[in-house]
Parts: sequence; C-alpha cells; structure tokens
Amino acid sequence: MKHSSSILRNEGFYSDVLDNMRDLVVYLPPSYQLDLNRRYPVLYVHDGQNIFHPAFNGYSWNIHTTADQLIKDRIIEDIIVVGVPNMGMERANEFTHDLEGVCYQDDKVPIQPRGELYEQFIIEEVMPFMDAVFRTKKGPEHTALMGSSRGGQVTYHIGMRRPDVFGMLGIVSPYFYCVDPQTQNEVPMYHTFTAKQPVSKIWIDLGSREGLLVREKHVREVTEKLLQLGYSPDDELVYLYEPGAAHVERDWAARVASPLIHFFGDKGKACGLKLNSGEQMEEVGLIGPSCRLNPIVEYDSGFRMTVLRAFYRIEDERIAQVREDGTVIPLQLGETKVTVQYGDLEAAVTLRVVAEIPSNVQLELIVHAPLNTPDGVKLYAWFPLVHHPETDTYTNQLQIPMHSEWVFQVSREDGKVEVDAAGNKVERHYKALADAKLHIHVEQWSS
Repeated sequence: MKHSSSILRNEGFYSDVLDNMRDLVVYLPPSYQLDLNRRYPVLYVHDGQNIFHPAFNGYSWNIHTTADQLIKDRIIEDIIVVGVPNMGMERANEFTHDLEGVCYQDDKVPIQPRGELYEQFIIEEVMPFMDAVFRTKKGPEHTALMGSSRGGQVTYHIGMRRPDVFGMLGIVSPYFYCVDPQTQNEVPMYHTFTAKQPVSKIWIDLGSREGLLVREKHVREVTEKLLQLGYSPDDELVYLYEPGAAHVERDWAARVASPLIHFFGDKGKACGLKLNSGEQMEEVGLIGPSCRLNPIVEYDSGFRMTVLRAFYRIEDERIAQVREDGTVIPLQLGETKVTVQYGDLEAAVTLRVVAEIPSNVQLELIVHAPLNTPDGVKLYAWFPLVHHPETDTYTNQLQIPMHSEWVFQVSREDGKVEVDAAGNKVERHYKALADAKLHIHVEQWSS
C-alpha cells in the first residue's frame, strides 16, 4: 500500500510564556503511518504559515514537496517539519533578541524585543508538545531550526545560544543589518559570539537580488566571523550566494533542498562548477567597491554551495591577486584570466581592472499611476514615493550602492499592487550599474 506525506494543523496552540495563541503546522513523511516504531529527526521553521501554504504574495516555500522528492530519491532521511507561524505585527518583536550589538532601537520599525521569550516558547512549549504527540528523535544531533529574513536572524541567535537543543541551523536571507534607504546608514542587528558552539551544521545563504534589505557584505561578514571561531568552511558551515534570487518565498523554495540535504542527507558527488554564475567578464576598479568572486559548486543530488575557501590561479599576477575567500585585490590596469579549482573541477572568468568604479549611482524613480489612483494614498516602488500633483507623478531620488539589485512591483499602502492590462502580476527588476532615470507606467491596480 502506497503512503503519502501529510500536513496536520494543531489549531490554537496557546503559549503561557508569550501569552498568545497560534496554530502549529506539521509535515509527516510518507513512512510515518507505515512504520509505527520509527522515530524521526525534526526541523522547526519560523513563519510557518508560509512554508507549506502561499503567503500574502501568493508564494510558498513548498517544503513538503521538496522533502517528498528528496525522501523518494533517498537523498535525505525521512523527517518531520514543524511550521511555527508568526504573530503578524508581533513578528519583529518576537524575532528580536535584546543582546549586545543588536541595535534594535535604530530598526526601521519600533521594536520591543521578545526574542528570549520566543526562544523559551519554542524550546519549553512547542518542542515538549511535539515530543509528546509525535515520534521524534531527541537531541541536538536530530534537531534543526530554520528561518528567513528576521527568521534567519532569530535562528542565528537561538541556535548559537542553545546548541544543547539545536545542532543544525538554517539561516536564510538573514536580516543582520538595517539599512536606511535614504541615508545608506547601516545598523547591526546581530550579536557577535566569541566562542565556537557545538553546532554541527550551519547553512547560511542569500540571493543577489535582495536589494538593500539583505546585502552580501553583511551576510558574509557574519559568515567570516563564524569561520574565525573555528567552524570548518564548506563542511560544518556551508554558504550560498545565489545569483538571481530575490527576497521572496518562491526563491527560498527554489534552493531549500540544499539546507535539507546539508542537515539530513548526502550531497553526493560534485559534478559542476561555475564562477560568478558563468559570466565571462568581471570588472573591478583600482578605486571603488570591493569585489568578491562567487564560485558555486553543484552536486549530483542537486545540492549547491558557494566555495568559501578555494584555490585561485591568476594568469597575470601583475594585474590582480585573489585571496582564498574570493576577494579580488586589483594591482594595475588590464585584463587577466582567473581560474578557480575545486577538486577535479575548474571554472574561469576574465578579470578586468579599470581605474575607478563609483561606489554609488544616482537613481531617479518616476511613477505614472492610473487616473483612478485615490488622492492621498501612498505609493511604493521598493522605496516610498512623493506625489507631485502638478505633474501627477510619484517620485524619489536615491543614492544606490553600485551593483545592488532587486525585484519589485509598484504598490499602494492599502494593499493594492500594479498589474498589466490582462490583470497579470507585474514584476520589475533593477540593477545599479550607472546613473539612471527610471520611468514606470502602472497600467492598473489589483488586490
């Protein structure tokens, strides 16, 4: 008899610690009803309303379908996944710890940190319930915690504080800094731990199209600090900088197989290597923003990771040097071939050193809204816009860090978003390469 996985909902789970109530959503693997003596490792995931079902934007992590396929292909062991939904307006409070270095007072929204209470809720209320009701394997070696954005931040803090509970951490697109879009002021939102904790497996990732919300330099900063504590690169600590991925559930779903394999499976054999997403040319200035190469290795299981420590060979060492972490040190004008090696695999890119690359570009956003747009309603095109009645346009002028990239749509404060003439969702893409004036014409609004 063929068995399929199931998703159960425990409604109205009350927390004495937080004095609130939420549902718990639980994925049980196909074998759960078949082998009644078997116990299972558990993955706890924040923002649980989005991991099996669509979020407000229509996208889902679809962890259940990914887990089903990986289990069917015998790439990972059978697991239980527990989705812990957020509490809406309380999300930022519950996901924020009051720890040294966490400058929550300067966050973009008012924060009353309840991270330690949320941590207590997970460990002292949710986990005992799961252990009592379901056939779980206990101990940190069988228990993982994962979340994205602020959920990545709280995963990092809970996991590093309680390695006696969680032995595996999935830190996805983590919100480690608050960046003011107008001033570019950067404020840290994470605590720096000073000693290696007995966490056996850490996964950290982000996408290249997350804009100012989550930036590679910030996520890599935390990653490098963890490496300095002694976590082995590309083994205990695995990192992925995914080209083309935005800050959205759809793109987290596209790569969630890799942390699941890291925690619960066998990544298999390395079968492919790309440098900077296979682009042929990488440009860096003698003056300007730093440049780091991004070698991505793929395995026959579908597992992908950025190689944190690699061997680079430079054809003309007078032009540039490349450190083992991928950082490019430009030396003089010119071009040279750079080859990265990982095992038996190689990939190459041409590196061009120019005199200067500006650190920022000037972006002018000009949005032309439909005539039926209500007076006084606020508009956003990733950034807030100012209405000019005399021209009936909505604008903003910004300084954007070079190479910043994001996916967006124009939206209204009342929840309506732009769609095309056929009613299809509009998705726009911007990458900061030069000063630009961006005219956007919204055809119509939809809920």
